[in-house]
Amino acid sequence: MRQLVLDGGKWAVAEDIYDAFFQAVGAPSWHGHNFNALRDSISGGRINQVELPYIIKITNYESIGPNAKTMAQHFIEFIKELKESGCKVDVETEQ
Repeated sequence: MRQLVLDGGKWAVAEDIYDAFFQAVGAPSWHGHNFNALRDSISGGRINQVELPYIIKITNYESIGPNAKTMAQHFIEFIKELKESGCKVDVETEQ
């Protein structure tokens, strides 16, 4: 399974998480910055250049800035929910 590596150590604000993910999947510039848009592009496909299946690996998780930490946690929970619903996506963190 393809692995998408996102460096959490560079995340200072919530927008940084979207930017890192969008870059990793080759999202179009018009992609929405919310979980509904993420759900559509990940589970529905045919929007991003990189399609499922893949694992999102967040490195330097402990170094995520305090203004981005809550969003990072919500992003991880969101990806796990997608997996539980049958999407071939997963997420893991690395310190």
